[in-house]
Amino acid sequence: MGKNKRSNIWDINISKQNIFVTKNPDETRNLGERFASVLRSSDIVFLNGDLGSGKTIFAQGVIKAFGNKGFAKSSSFIIVNEYNAGDLKLFHFDLYRLEPSNILDIGIEEYIYSKNISLIEWADRLIGSFNDSYWNVEIEDMGSIRKIKIEKKYENFSCRNFRKNV
Repeated sequence: MGKNKRSNIWDINISKQNIFVTKNPDETRNLGERFASVLRSSDIVFLNGDLGSGKTIFAQGVIKAFGNKGFAKSSSFIIVNEYNAGDLKLFHFDLYRLEPSNILDIGIEEYIYSKNISLIEWADRLIGSFNDSYWNVEIEDMGSIRKIKIEKKYENFSCRNFRKNV
């Protein structure tokens, strides 16, 4: 990126992708916090990247922006954490330990179709995508920096059809 072409979270446009570079966990968390400003009721955010790439750190920023005073924990062993976000709830999922065939067994449909906001780590465990638009956040650990691509996706798939694909 050129010196004058640095992406700013305020430039997020639903018709284009945005790529950001962060140099440490605080910058990744701050990007998540700034990204939260574009989220609305019913939004779904897929957080993708390798193990340890910064998905949970990014989610911590989003959760903090919605008023969580404590430290947002990784959902790895709990599967889903719930946070109050004003009039909304924010659900933070970590699907790493689940097989695709077991994901609907946790009642994920009730969460994601509840008009609240869902952050889903390891979203690739869901086969397909959702019937509404969703945000896709790809985090790539490049050693001393992280490259984070944020884009709005529009695909036609329903979690309700998920069982057919398993």
